[in-house]
Amino acid sequence: MLDWLKSLTPETIIIFGTLFTLFVMLIFVLIRLKRIASRVGEQEFYINESLLEIDGIQYINLTIINKAFSTNHINVIGVELRNISHPLEEKVVMIAPRSKHQTRFDLNIIKPFVFQNRKKYRKFKIYVENEIGLRKVIKPKVNNRFMKREFLKLMKAEKIERKKKRFESGQYNLLERTGLIIGLLFRPIAKLKRHMALSTNKALRESEIRRQQKKEHDAIKYKLDQDAFKLSELRIREQAIKENRTRELELESLKKAKELEIERIKIETLESELTSSKLEVEQINSEKEAHKQLKKEKNTSIEVSTNLSVEEPKSSKQDVEKDITVEGSTNTDSLTHKTKKPRNKKTITEKPSSTVSDSETSDVDQSIE
Repeated sequence: MLDWLKSLTPETIIIFGTLFTLFVMLIFVLIRLKRIASRVGEQEFYINESLLEIDGIQYINLTIINKAFSTNHINVIGVELRNISHPLEEKVVMIAPRSKHQTRFDLNIIKPFVFQNRKKYRKFKIYVENEIGLRKVIKPKVNNRFMKREFLKLMKAEKIERKKKRFESGQYNLLERTGLIIGLLFRPIAKLKRHMALSTNKALRESEIRRQQKKEHDAIKYKLDQDAFKLSELRIREQAIKENRTRELELESLKKAKELEIERIKIETLESELTSSKLEVEQINSEKEAHKQLKKEKNTSIEVSTNLSVEEPKSSKQDVEKDITVEGSTNTDSLTHKTKKPRNKKTITEKPSSTVSDSETSDVDQSIE
């Protein structure tokens, strides 16, 4: 076989490959054409089911989908249980091509038909039939589970009701009688167990209440401790602020005391200086001082005259008088300027000098004359 494949030329391989692909494509096209023909020529439809609850009432919701390209007419919708059909709706409903139709039925209507067998639950089916007799059947899984739960509840309620009637009439069965006898035998144990459970539950409840109270007490105590801590902290801060304020006031008072002491020392020094200057002035002998100053001025005037005679021998006596008068005027101006000064603590010491200067000017004028 492998030798035969090896002996094939590339042209034959290409031809066989193209023929195989054409054959596969032909099969695919035929399948598609068949499906299209079935949809166009046949009235094909599908059914979907769901469970609805509106205002506490359960409904079975059916959706009929028309996948064909032609109009479909639905005649019958019903329920089927073990080859027994029960129609729910018998009317002609037209479904357009490629569209759907929705309808719903109350489950309370279906329950009597489904719950016929009281021993075991049987699953039901839903069927839809169109005008040409095409019938589609589905098994509603969601609704069957719901109906099974409802069936079990109904059976349980009926069982409890029958047991209640037997107990009221006293017609017990074997299991109930044996159960009652065993219950009588083990009744003290059951009572003890119940008592132990009640006492244990009571003790646990009391411990839980105590634990809750302790928890609340601890929370309140913790809050009180926190408040006390905050209050003590505020008091400490307030005390520190007060201490700082008192220290600042003490410093200010010390500064004021030092300033007052400095002012007092200044006043004392000024008073001492004033008294000492008064004593010095009082100790001055005015006559002696006047004679001394006159002698000094005479000597200075003689020196000035000699200097003037040497430099200008031909100067007249009037020029000398003018110079002396000028000097005298300047002295008098200075004296008058000194007398115009405001009085202060040292004016007492300046008075003798002014008197001396006046006497000096008068003596100078006399000498010039």
